[in-house]
Amino acid sequence: MTKKTTSEEIIDLNIIDLGSAFQYYVQNSPRKLNNIAQQEIGRLVRWIGPEREIKTITPSEIGNYSDEFAKRTSTDTAPQKVAYIKKFLTFLKINELSSGNLASHLRMKKSNVGKITKKLEETKGEQINLTEAGYKDYEKQLKDYKTEMPQLADEVRKAAADGDIRENAPLDAAREKIEMVNSKIYEIEAILKVANIIDSSSQGDQIVIGSKVIVKNHQNKNNNEYQLVEANEANPLVGKISSVSPVGAAILGRREGDEVTVSTPAGEQVYTIDAIK
Repeated sequence: MTKKTTSEEIIDLNIIDLGSAFQYYVQNSPRKLNNIAQQEIGRLVRWIGPEREIKTITPSEIGNYSDEFAKRTSTDTAPQKVAYIKKFLTFLKINELSSGNLASHLRMKKSNVGKITKKLEETKGEQINLTEAGYKDYEKQLKDYKTEMPQLADEVRKAAADGDIRENAPLDAAREKIEMVNSKIYEIEAILKVANIIDSSSQGDQIVIGSKVIVKNHQNKNNNEYQLVEANEANPLVGKISSVSPVGAAILGRREGDEVTVSTPAGEQVYTIDAIK
């Protein structure tokens, strides 16, 4: 059965699967689709499944695809790519092939991918120095995040099935969590690719990145043990201080017995380097 339609509508109403609709859309679009448009729509089709009956595609699936889209797409190119996909989904609605307006459920998510990518591009070719413990800690974090992903995906599915998707706070929270974890996985994988494990034992008697030191504060007479690390590994709560922090910068390159003066908001503090481990 056929009907007379506008140039953007499907003539063959027997098309029911997503793959066939995509093929028709590419071949009969009034304006020839560019490669990027075909690629982005094709990714959606493959993600859902080209054999899927269009009527069975749910708004929650399109919402889930928004998370997948945000994970791999930079903020610079996202608006145009979203527009390509939405136009295809609108095409399905116009021809009454889909159950409702699926395009309204494809949303641009706030993503860290663009920001992280820009940061990595700025340091392209540079190594990131990590202590052996720091490298292993990143590996553990990566493993934990990847282990967590199936559970998070299940939470998204359960939340999507519970109530109105348009006003579903648990669903929004689950999607935000999965986006955060995806961003952390991307960031850690990028760090590990360019990481250089440093060996502080070969640097003689000077304090270098990776050195563990004991310093005495002349004002309060306290002895503090620190490990000097680069900013990306710093964690003062466990005694890892950055080489660009006031104390870290002051002791870098110094030797046992040296005194250093550190400017702080509370005034100048004097430290003696008691030991280098």
